[in-house]
Amino acid sequence: MARTSRADRQDDPALLNAYAIVADELEQAVRDTLSSHEPDPARLALRKLTAIDADFADSEAPPGWSLAFLVLADWIDAARVALESETDRVDRALDWIGTNMGPRYRSRARYTIPPLQSLDGAQETSHYIDALGDDFLASLVWTVAALSALYGDDDTGWARALHDGT
Repeated sequence: MARTSRADRQDDPALLNAYAIVADELEQAVRDTLSSHEPDPARLALRKLTAIDADFADSEAPPGWSLAFLVLADWIDAARVALESETDRVDRALDWIGTNMGPRYRSRARYTIPPLQSLDGAQETSHYIDALGDDFLASLVWTVAALSALYGDDDTGWARALHDGT
């Protein structure tokens, strides 16, 4: 699956619909993470979203995983831009995860949080996809939950609204 430009995504109704469905599921995972302070809501949502990936050859980009990653990356990028003046945003998000979910999950999120600091961090993060396995995407959900708690007044749609411009 080739990465599409923002204009391509805005012009393709099927892709927009799929993006919205995935965003709804991930927003619910953020909501459930905030209410439970547990890692499993993110894991369960992502298992559901990536179930379709088994139907594709290993040589193809997995569509469920790819779309979930795209949504989460969009939300974290929107938060990075909105929180540019909050120079401690990464540390605060990691601390929230550690305090509310536990040190194990803080450690995992440490590998996927660099894009919140800078765009250069996105490439660094890609090195940990295999090492983190299923928790790679889950840790992005935990990061969005932390940001929603810290900067969005516990509004689970905060990062999504930032990205959507609403």
